[in-house]
Amino acid sequence: MRLGSATARHTMRPPMLALLADRSWAANLPIVGILAGLVLLVVGAELLVRGAVWIALTLGVSRMTVGLTLVAFGTSMPELLVSFTAAANGNSEIAMANVIGSNTFNILFIVGLAAAIRPIRLRVEWMELGYMLVATALAAVPFLYGAQVGRPIAGVMVAMLVLFCTQLVMRERSKAGSTADRPEDHPRSTLVGWLTNLALVAMGLALLKFGADWLIDGSVAIAQSLGMSQALIGMTIVAVGTSLPELATSAMAARKGQPEIALGNVIGSNVFNIGSVLGVSGLLQPFPVNVPALAALMIATAVSAIWLTVVLRARGGVSRPVGAAFLLSYVAYIGWEAWRTGAI
Repeated sequence: MRLGSATARHTMRPPMLALLADRSWAANLPIVGILAGLVLLVVGAELLVRGAVWIALTLGVSRMTVGLTLVAFGTSMPELLVSFTAAANGNSEIAMANVIGSNTFNILFIVGLAAAIRPIRLRVEWMELGYMLVATALAAVPFLYGAQVGRPIAGVMVAMLVLFCTQLVMRERSKAGSTADRPEDHPRSTLVGWLTNLALVAMGLALLKFGADWLIDGSVAIAQSLGMSQALIGMTIVAVGTSLPELATSAMAARKGQPEIALGNVIGSNVFNIGSVLGVSGLLQPFPVNVPALAALMIATAVSAIWLTVVLRARGGVSRPVGAAFLLSYVAYIGWEAWRTGAI
């Protein structure tokens, strides 16, 4: 009798709840699963950032500090959920390719597109660029030693991120004398506001979780059906998909003539991708790195980080021709990877 009641309750479960609870449909309909996953990742990151920023501002945190930390972390949440899910499911190539592929896409495609929309004129300080280079070097360690993102190197990545955030906060506090936010600039603390924004954070996290599941299941199914490697899927569909929040933010900032946001979003996200995504994923679920399959991508990631640093320090920004060179380099590299792996 109890079994029958349980079965009846299961069959009467609302269709939407049944869809969320059962992930098999994403593998059976991979294209739909990927598209639905991407939508949930973008919407979830947006809700999470909105709710978290309101809460932080209400508690008195400056807008600059919020932008350099919470927003960068929020736009990296898709990568975190996707990479952790992939590593936990045994799809380690997708986990690693997602992170370093996203960093390459952020620099070559997003910065290139932003500069093509409007030339970027901005001299970025060494601190941000230095941390981006250090983070890139840490991502390369598993390729040179161990072929695994284990807990020791993951711990170093997380420590690097904590130090980065600490130095950002200290720098902003030292500059806050004449530019500190006025009390009236902060949202008014109300019960409705707290309930609404806490709900946004919870809903954002839930959407990110389901979006990551569906994107991974759909991507793995396509890779298997087309004979594509997980590495190629990870550095293209998954990496580009999880970088959509950064793409939207930087493109809009470029159109509005806000180079600090366009570049800061990319540089900050690249540091967060290594520190939080690889670091947290490696601490919770250590995973192997397929060095032969991903070595070329790691080289592309390192070259793009060094290239951006040299351009910003030597030229004080990114011109349209350099932006076009970034874009063409990314397209050429992905085309070469597809040809090398037999996808085309």
